[in-house]
Amino acid sequence: MLFRCFAAFAVPLLFLGAAGCDIAIRSPESFASKSASTKPALIEATLAGDVGEVRSHLQSNADPNTTHNTNTALTYAARDGYTEIAQLLIDAGAEVNWIDREGVTPLILASLKGHTKIAQLLLHHGADKTVIDQWNRTALDYALRRGEADPIVKLLRMKQ
Repeated sequence: MLFRCFAAFAVPLLFLGAAGCDIAIRSPESFASKSASTKPALIEATLAGDVGEVRSHLQSNADPNTTHNTNTALTYAARDGYTEIAQLLIDAGAEVNWIDREGVTPLILASLKGHTKIAQLLLHHGADKTVIDQWNRTALDYALRRGEADPIVKLLRMKQ
């Protein structure tokens, strides 16, 4: 019976039930709540763009380099354009050159998404603009997608 159930994975649930398989169906909400609960609170607050909550977690000594899926809160702040949160995280000791499993840094994400203020903030705090991700691209390569006149292109081409 187990083999039949496994082999029939593509068959509609009605037929699986008729074949004697045990079927457990969970609502989408149960999956969402489970995945949400596995994220550290600092990352949840960052993803929500909640400056006050991020500040509170950092004042309670939350690790600014805590990760979820190999990304830090600063990575998410850079991706989502949360400049004030990025500043709080950097002030608390977040690693500006964090590299995720794909070779992506906060600067690469800020450049990709066009978040000029965050790119400027990261560069001011020593972000390495020469990091190459797994697709063999740098922050400049992503910024250039918006053209030579893009302010991030100008920032990345300036000598530090």
